[in-house]
Amino acid sequence: MFGKRRSGRQTPSSGCRPPNGPPDLLPFPSPSAGLTATSVSLIGGRDSQQDALDHRTYPDGSFAAAVCDGMGGLNGGATASQTACLGFFSQYDALPAFGTEGPDLARIARRLDLQVKNLRDSSGMPLDGGSTLTGIVIKDGYFHWVSVGDSRIGLVREGRMYWLNRLHNYRLELDEALRAGELSRAEYEAELPKGHALLSYLGCGGLAYIDHKRGQRLASGDMLILCSDGFYDLLPEPALLSILADLGPDLSRLPRLLEPYLGRATKRMDNASAVIIRYT
Repeated sequence: MFGKRRSGRQTPSSGCRPPNGPPDLLPFPSPSAGLTATSVSLIGGRDSQQDALDHRTYPDGSFAAAVCDGMGGLNGGATASQTACLGFFSQYDALPAFGTEGPDLARIARRLDLQVKNLRDSSGMPLDGGSTLTGIVIKDGYFHWVSVGDSRIGLVREGRMYWLNRLHNYRLELDEALRAGELSRAEYEAELPKGHALLSYLGCGGLAYIDHKRGQRLASGDMLILCSDGFYDLLPEPALLSILADLGPDLSRLPRLLEPYLGRATKRMDNASAVIIRYT
């Protein structure tokens, strides 16, 4: 571990849990000083839920949240995402106190990568699974974040969305190669259908990409969203901004505001999960 353990959590949001059964909305209000948070997780058209999320407040006034999107055969993705999500909070709980410089969340991601890689199935064979990670910590008006994979972290300020992290997929490398003149436009277009393939995720056993930043100052009225790709694919950005603006002070209107978009969902709809946080 990293040193002296942090004091235990004060108000967890029911743990890192995927919902069971039919598509459902699971809002979990979790207020903290200057913060209001809620979460939603949908199974979509899939047979199982492979997303996991949680958000917690701590006695020292800090707040932590994570969204993990699992991938893998059978139960591999669900096990990987649960391990990643629970592991994020377990590693955070063990951190020593920190100031505005923030915790080393990238180090946590590297540890979780190896933890997921070392998972075994019931027969002792390596588990066929991996997971994305988006994690955030807020304390004393500063936020610190980390991401691996293609889940997203967004900041909404004065009505504008700022996506903070890159998507660690093949398209990232294609875009970089095109800008550098290493690919022609025709070569780029030919490869683009493969662009969603992930290049970095927990379980790789050596992360090619980690995005992280410490010590970003929050302003009153800011909102943060952590979400799986299924959630941001469900909502065009103008619709997402409209929903976030209309959530109300306690964020309790989320289920009703999502209903029109769920009505358009198909059997191909991916698991869709998000944690939404408002800072005041």
